[in-house]
Amino acid sequence: MTIKRTFRKFGSRFAFEFFLETMHDPIIQGFKKYLSDIRVEDIPAMVRKSQFPHFKHLDFSAVEDNKEHIRKISLVRLVEFIFEARPDLAKAIQDTGKAGAEYMVKLRVHLIEKIGQPAGGKEFKPQEDMAMAHCDECNNKWPVKKDEATSIRKCPFCGAGEDEPKKPPSEDE
Repeated sequence: MTIKRTFRKFGSRFAFEFFLETMHDPIIQGFKKYLSDIRVEDIPAMVRKSQFPHFKHLDFSAVEDNKEHIRKISLVRLVEFIFEARPDLAKAIQDTGKAGAEYMVKLRVHLIEKIGQPAGGKEFKPQEDMAMAHCDECNNKWPVKKDEATSIRKCPFCGAGEDEPKKPPSEDE
């Protein structure tokens, strides 16, 4: 790995941590609202049945511009957020033992999938003159005009390819 790529990864991680710190209070408030309908008595059954809180109170507006970074939130960080927002629920989940830990892993995946879904649940379909570019480094995809697909050199998400002449392949190729 080159020094440039190492610094890029460090910078990306630093930027993500900075984002979490600057958005800390809105994230905690969002979790409080999301978990507001849950009672401590509900937790054992929810863990046993792998039931998750309803999304009606889940508000992604605080992270709307940074959704692509949300999948980087670790399980530990998620538990910390829940503990800050609702310590009573975090304690109840912890009291369920190994099943609670497995539940938290599933909840993290569930939340990340929900955040990644487009608004209204509609899947993006490119126009006829568009193609989907794909980055092999970060596995992200983005729409590009077909006639510009061959000139792509840099991933807009992770910056890969900036110092390389290689282009991300179009899905249509």
